[in-house]
Amino acid sequence: MPSPLASATKASGAVFAPTDPSMPLHFGDARAECSITPIGAVVRDACHLGRIRFSGDDHREFLHRMSTNDFDHLGSGSGREAVFTDNRGRILELGIFLRDRDQTLAVVAPGGGQRLPEWLERFHFAERLEMDDVTKEMAMIELYGPSAAPIGCQVLGSPLPGTDLALLGPVDDNGVWRARVDRFGHPGLLIAGPPDILAGMWSDLLDAGAKPLGEEAYETLRIEAGLPAHGAELTDAHNPWEATLDRAIHMDKGCYIGQEVIARLDTYDKVKQHLVGLRLPESAPVRPGDELRAGPSAAGTVTSVCQSERFGAIALAYVRTAHARPGTELICRSQSEMAATVAALPFA
Repeated sequence: MPSPLASATKASGAVFAPTDPSMPLHFGDARAECSITPIGAVVRDACHLGRIRFSGDDHREFLHRMSTNDFDHLGSGSGREAVFTDNRGRILELGIFLRDRDQTLAVVAPGGGQRLPEWLERFHFAERLEMDDVTKEMAMIELYGPSAAPIGCQVLGSPLPGTDLALLGPVDDNGVWRARVDRFGHPGLLIAGPPDILAGMWSDLLDAGAKPLGEEAYETLRIEAGLPAHGAELTDAHNPWEATLDRAIHMDKGCYIGQEVIARLDTYDKVKQHLVGLRLPESAPVRPGDELRAGPSAAGTVTSVCQSERFGAIALAYVRTAHARPGTELICRSQSEMAATVAALPFA
């Protein structure tokens, strides 16, 4: 499905994959887009991410009992991250949740706008609750970088809030959501709403000095920042502790699916592996799924790989706790065997 902002992004030079018109791959030079982010501001078409509107008198109570985080105390104008886990404590979905008065907007991975409500519906009984996949009716853009705050203030006429995951104000009469969402070490901005309004905001942000960012560059920035992604690091093979999602877990909120397992892993220090960075030989032919070994023993698995202008060949991997200390030397079994050095996250 084409991005609802395709006309606006094509006017900015967007190049799309022939088989996937949902998101721009790049805007002419992915490496240049990566180099802009640490020093300026970039704007990303994020329409391919899923969006769900939760409403109804019981929707916060329902989210509270179904996820790892505390929704009972989620005030209007604020937000938080939460994970949905299965009965083994394994990851099903990670989302950002933003509350505005009697509704909550969830931003989840691509496809999650349909996937998560279908799973939650199995546990929806008498609650006064509505879960609407609004991915197709809403567009979304994100602004990152050290200049994101002043550019966002210039375009929106309002400074960013003092804390991450806070709204800039109530959802306006046009249905536009505006929230501070920090990425890559700096305050950032998320804007979601009607496509025609968002297309205008895309142009306004570019006019104010932001540069467009495609998914090839975003993937490199994500790996540099150590951010886990759905289908790569966030799968039902792993639990939230392994994926470094401590910020999304509230230990005193009571029961939810998988809660006993997650609590036991923490109480008894039973987390067997951790998400880490890897430094690799330059232009190493490493692929997701490649095995990592410490001598004769299995040590972990590569999950994401990129060639970074700043850090060279790097990767994300799940590595067993005994071998996860930064500086540990491992062997990566790819097309050939090569050295891999465990690195702390984020690289950037």
